[in-house]
Amino acid sequence: MTETTTRLVRRDLLDLEQRLRDSLHRVLPFEAHAVYFPRQARSSEPEWLPGEGKLLIPLVRRGEQLGVFMARVPDEERVRALLPSLPGIVSLCLDNLELYKAGRLDPRSGLATRQVLLERLTQETENIRASFARDFGSEGVGAGTHSGTLGLVAVRFDGVREVAKNTSYAFADQLVAKLVEAFCGQLPGQALGARIGDRAFAVFLPEATRPQCEQLAASVLRAMEQVRLPDPLTGRQLGVQPCAGYALYPQDMDGTRQRNMDEQARVLLHKAELAAEVARTRGPGGLQPGRVMGYGRLLLEGGHVRQVMPLSRVLVTLGRSVGAREGQRFSVWSVNYAVKGDGPEELQPLYKGEIVLLEVRESESVAEILHLGDPAWPLEPDDALTLLEDEQRLGVQNVGTDDGAFHRPDPLTGLLRHGDFLAQMARACGDCERFSLALLHVDMAHAGEDAADAHIRPMTQPEHVMAQVAELCRSACGKDVLGGRFGLNSLIFFHPGQEAEALRESYAKLCGDIASRLGARTGVGVASWPFLDFRPPDMLECARKALEYALLLPSPRIGLFGSLALNISADKRHCRGDVFGAIEEYKLALLADEDNALAWNSLGVCMATLGRHAEARRFFEEAMRRTPDDPALAYNLGAVCQNLHDNEAAAGHFRACLRLAPSHMYALIRLGQLDEAEGRLDEARSRFEAAASLDAESPLPSRHLARLALRLGKADQAREHLHQALLRNPRDAAALSLMATLYLDGGEDPELAESLARQSVALRPEHKNGWLALSRALEVQGRLADARDALLKAGEV
Repeated sequence: MTETTTRLVRRDLLDLEQRLRDSLHRVLPFEAHAVYFPRQARSSEPEWLPGEGKLLIPLVRRGEQLGVFMARVPDEERVRALLPSLPGIVSLCLDNLELYKAGRLDPRSGLATRQVLLERLTQETENIRASFARDFGSEGVGAGTHSGTLGLVAVRFDGVREVAKNTSYAFADQLVAKLVEAFCGQLPGQALGARIGDRAFAVFLPEATRPQCEQLAASVLRAMEQVRLPDPLTGRQLGVQPCAGYALYPQDMDGTRQRNMDEQARVLLHKAELAAEVARTRGPGGLQPGRVMGYGRLLLEGGHVRQVMPLSRVLVTLGRSVGAREGQRFSVWSVNYAVKGDGPEELQPLYKGEIVLLEVRESESVAEILHLGDPAWPLEPDDALTLLEDEQRLGVQNVGTDDGAFHRPDPLTGLLRHGDFLAQMARACGDCERFSLALLHVDMAHAGEDAADAHIRPMTQPEHVMAQVAELCRSACGKDVLGGRFGLNSLIFFHPGQEAEALRESYAKLCGDIASRLGARTGVGVASWPFLDFRPPDMLECARKALEYALLLPSPRIGLFGSLALNISADKRHCRGDVFGAIEEYKLALLADEDNALAWNSLGVCMATLGRHAEARRFFEEAMRRTPDDPALAYNLGAVCQNLHDNEAAAGHFRACLRLAPSHMYALIRLGQLDEAEGRLDEARSRFEAAASLDAESPLPSRHLARLALRLGKADQAREHLHQALLRNPRDAAALSLMATLYLDGGEDPELAESLARQSVALRPEHKNGWLALSRALEVQGRLADARDALLKAGEV
């Protein structure tokens, strides 16, 4: 890391403004402050303007004036006493800022350290979680604050260690320095690059989507692959083989686990590194090394067979950490086969068979071989896995009809094996006018903890627990009920002619018996057919959704497939970004129960997300009709009315929201916006100030106060409010574009204004003001062609 890397630049004064303000405030108290960036250097001596109550302090570093710190209404006596010493005090403050900056950078690369990256991730995940806790419409008020997602790309490169051994460590360091340059050259302005290991970099990308992560990773890999240095002895060009993996928050997180934000940041980094490792070793499809692998694709195409075990079992590399579930089915592929000739053509993968997961562990799973394409070609380690689409239907429909294959009992439980149960169920469905499917899951992590008799504990090995659970199930359900294994920790039962509600009490009693006798926690999901337009083969997936619902309930955890189970499944789809899939499930939830206010509200949120505000209004009104005392619904309805320019109705709903929840900050801001639009500026300012008093950490009131001050021609007040907004959230796109406009209006540094405007349009490319500010900044610098392009972009928005 060179001195140039750690040297303070003008942008650092914005990033570290709060630390600079705190350092000066300890010596010289003042009421407010702002930082200016004049184009022409002023005097290097502080200037005291008692008539205006301002102290202008030049920020000079190594003979270069970086900016001017303006302290408003300072202590006059201290100003006069300290005025001669202020240049030395400021120099010490800037020294501290430079040391702080150097301490957060990796000494060998100049990138951020792993700890700094984790701190940033922790902060951003906390902001995203807070935004989820808010109501719909908050994002509209805080446009540019937090979009609810972020991406983390991990880049691994192999070969540096070999270069160091074969040439020298100094040469390897030169190669790494070139790799850092190539890496940083591809990062957008809002991204944070970090070094997370000797052979790994990472990129934090706010407001990211999967395609954006894919594109950034691909461009970084292309740049790093082009880095070549000649061997000092042989002249041979040496380089590295990079690969990348990425993970998204919250799409790639397990929402059923309660973790603090610090832990979630580490988990996200681990998932990105895991995806990069799979890209290095397996690649897409798990058949050859690849370049970029997303964590969300690991379950689909990133697994392989690790070990072949006795009794038609295999150990695979997919576990709970990548979302594997018991009962999932995978096809097995291989390129390890003999071919004639020795042509250079890449071998095409051949199908070898099919497996089903029985026991899912944290990072691996035990699976049963269901079918071999060729009995003479058995499964082998490193065979690749591909998740079968609609595996729940394949298991019921694509089964044989050989009666002799149906009654092979599982040796441990005495129930049918997984494949045999599906085959028997497929036959039984055709003879039933109605039936129920119950899926029982045993939580082995707590087996034996809650046993009623502490002196006579049952054997708590999973095999023994499941054997005893199966015996209790047979006693409770009767021997005539068809039962089978769904996994090593799950059982499944087919109840012909019965409804789910009729089974609730018997399964609640069964769960109580299992808890008292074996100390094992259980959950049961029950789905009944007929249900809406679902087909009998769909009931297996419906039972899974009911089980996911059950695991969220208090004991006894019995979940019936219905409107709420569909609502929870739709919520998961919406969280993963599948808005249209979520809409379909919300509509199914309403078909099942039209009084489900949660589904009406969620459907309204989805429609508003798609810009279909008129439909969203209708759905929110349906929700309000059923739960009129919910302030969140009143706020949501007001937000869509405002988007439809029905300001009178919007104001009425926002006032209703405040009657129900007087501390609702966003409703106050919305009312302030309406007052501002209608010219009632004093009332608007009062509402924004009231909102600021409710949440001192939110940047939104400060940003709205800044815009109001600009409208009144009070540039200094606007600057102070914008500084406060950016201190609370440096990625507020609207505040960034306003600040860039303010710099340009004041004739300050156009390069810094360009930087702020570019960051604004990178965060929110759909906002016109950011493009307009960027066009102005480029025009001031004389870059007319670029300014024209930015202006065209603004016209397209």
